[in-house]
Amino acid sequence: MQHKLPIVFSHRYDITMLGIQRLHPFDSEKYGKVFSYLCKEGLIQKGQHHIPQEVTRTQLLRVHTEKYLQFLKKSRIVAAIAEVGILRRLPNFLLQWRLLKPMRLATGGTLLGADLALKHGWAINLSGGYHHAKSNISSGFCFYSDIALATYQLRDAHPTMKVMVVDLDAHQGNGFEAIFAGEPNCITFDMYNGQIYPRDTEAQQYIQYNYPLPNGMADQAYLKLLRKKLPLALAQEQPDFIIYNAGTDILETDPLGALNISAEGIIARDHFVFSQARALGIPILMVLSGGYTAESSRIIARSIAGLFHKKLIGPETG
Repeated sequence: MQHKLPIVFSHRYDITMLGIQRLHPFDSEKYGKVFSYLCKEGLIQKGQHHIPQEVTRTQLLRVHTEKYLQFLKKSRIVAAIAEVGILRRLPNFLLQWRLLKPMRLATGGTLLGADLALKHGWAINLSGGYHHAKSNISSGFCFYSDIALATYQLRDAHPTMKVMVVDLDAHQGNGFEAIFAGEPNCITFDMYNGQIYPRDTEAQQYIQYNYPLPNGMADQAYLKLLRKKLPLALAQEQPDFIIYNAGTDILETDPLGALNISAEGIIARDHFVFSQARALGIPILMVLSGGYTAESSRIIARSIAGLFHKKLIGPETG
């Protein structure tokens, strides 16, 4: 029997709802595509991945307010957060089943991934990264703050642990930044397009390593900045754990990210982050976050495959 890899996935991650999911630019079925590619390439064998449990209400209340969770029982609220107006016309039980349940599973996947990364030195949740969700409000297709929940789960078990979130999605991670609100030992390194949504200036006050980027930044300047600033931040903070929010919406063809990074640039980015964690012996959990093109799933899968081939992850690492 083969040992399980610290890769977390459920076939319920994909969001399908009578075709309505196509009204949003987000590829809500990219998770299964990534998993299928990794299996096809022989990187994951049947039964080798971990299947998450849905995050519980008690766990959600560690970060979210009771009032907010009650609000999610209203279809108009769900429609506003998902930015798909027609959802307000659907019964809430359908939205809970086909939209929120997959996200609760993915949130549970991030929590499981945090535990697995502590044990193995690395883990990847093939979903998650809902970085716009705040304690009592949300937007941007993010309903539950899985990154904040995982951070608090780690720190509840290990009170002195310093967790650094490295957010390289095209959008500012304003949700968990507002939740952390300058809390010690919850460190944020955020490189994002400063000229697009959410432009949350209040949350920006709580970013320790804040790098807003201009529209159209391309590979050379982007990777030069990352390769200079991330090692400095890691040396300064010496974190005990990294949560890597690996959004692919920095891709040059992405309709929302407004950056100009190639597929090869994204792969180089991911490999650099993992190489830094590996060199310093810091456990790392990767979550997928945004990515609004049909190419995203293939790029993610290629990047993960490259991590295996470079032995930055695998059964022998950790």
